[in-house]
Amino acid sequence: MSATDSLSLAPLVAVIALAVLAAWGAARLFIATYRYIRATPFQRARMRHAWAVSRRWRRLAPNVGLARVDENTKGRKDWQGKTAKPVTVVPKIRVFPEPWGIRAVIKTIPKVGVEEVEKAGGWLADAWDCQTVEVRRLKAGLVEVRGIVGNPLDEHAPYAWPDADDWVLPMGHNPWMRQVAIPLRQLSGIKVAGLPGYGKTMLMLAWMASLANRANVQFAIFDGKTSDARYGDWGQAGDRAMFVVGDNPETANQRLTELVRLLKDRPAALVEERGTHKFWKHGPTETNPLVLVLMDECHNYADTKGLTGKDKQVIESNQRMMQTISKEGRGLGVIGIFGTQKQTGDAIPTAVRDNLEVGVCFPTFTIDAAEAALGSGIRKDEPNDPSKLVDKESNVGVCVVTGVPGLGGQYDRVRVGDLDEDQLPGFIASTAHLRRDVIPAAAPTVVDASTVQADESAGTSVPLQKKPARHSRKAS
Repeated sequence: MSATDSLSLAPLVAVIALAVLAAWGAARLFIATYRYIRATPFQRARMRHAWAVSRRWRRLAPNVGLARVDENTKGRKDWQGKTAKPVTVVPKIRVFPEPWGIRAVIKTIPKVGVEEVEKAGGWLADAWDCQTVEVRRLKAGLVEVRGIVGNPLDEHAPYAWPDADDWVLPMGHNPWMRQVAIPLRQLSGIKVAGLPGYGKTMLMLAWMASLANRANVQFAIFDGKTSDARYGDWGQAGDRAMFVVGDNPETANQRLTELVRLLKDRPAALVEERGTHKFWKHGPTETNPLVLVLMDECHNYADTKGLTGKDKQVIESNQRMMQTISKEGRGLGVIGIFGTQKQTGDAIPTAVRDNLEVGVCFPTFTIDAAEAALGSGIRKDEPNDPSKLVDKESNVGVCVVTGVPGLGGQYDRVRVGDLDEDQLPGFIASTAHLRRDVIPAAAPTVVDASTVQADESAGTSVPLQKKPARHSRKAS
């Protein structure tokens, strides 16, 4: 093909290219118009919001420090020989409407990355008419900014019951209206902290209620809020639990001893039933059920402050057995849930607390209390700081969670589902026939008959173990 032929084809190629671009633009406009017409009024408002943010981005980015001057264009001359204005590079952005607000994906440029976007977060929230924005790195070169309009955590929703095959503890929805749940498989345990009156006990009651209709789940309840468990928050759950004890450390010690005995005997029971000691390989059964150990205000069983003698020994024994449950229960289907107002070392042994992989923290007065429950990373996550949620008018039932799969070790706020307290006793009563005591009997002890007779004559029937005889040799 000659040069003349090539020149004659150039206009045709240009016309075809323009036609393709026009068709592509018309198709995009048609699709956007179709989606807009089909959308609800609420969705249309979100779409208009996203379009406005996208349209104003090129003017906004330089004003909030998210654009950079191309150093290669400084000092460049134009065709007249005059110094041309340097080129300002603005990161590309795509904005999507969401039920909770808008989601923007920004393509990073040199010197404008996730840290710079985080610093500009407050300005972006104001410019985009959002209550708050949250920034995270999607992958290399992409930053996601979530702008929340209003406060989705103010919206209440019923507690979501899991399916029969789902081994999870549902919690509620996060700021992006996604349901959050804690998987139970291979879970070492959960720590629940926060000020009184914000929903710790109701969440733990909801967890029990969500599994109460399963014959392959049993419950052990320690109510540290009352001396007589029949008259506390957990009294209504007594018909479904293997036992419910009050705040007496000695009574708790007896029950903890039984749970540790269950742990020690369970591997043999599992092998006998299914040929393997691995509990979650075949899952819970009625013979070897999942056992949830719910300890509300557990500091009453573990705090040795001011105690001496026998009282201190009992508490130290409780600490050791709580530690055994948290460390050995994961693979044997015995999961501890430890609730207390402040998860510090005096309220719960650090050997227990630091082994519980999921942390749930309701509002706290100090960041130190939040750190005890959620780890040191919460100090750097200002939007999820539980000490900023201390407002009973709006934040009862709002907590911060970590350790849940999908968070990547980060934190998420959750509005806990609403549970009808008036209907809870009736529901628990309807499942009372599923209660079974699966704790194995204690091994028999060898006793001295003469000692037992002496004890009975003294007014007690507690058998004592026979002491080994001591033989002494006289000096010759």
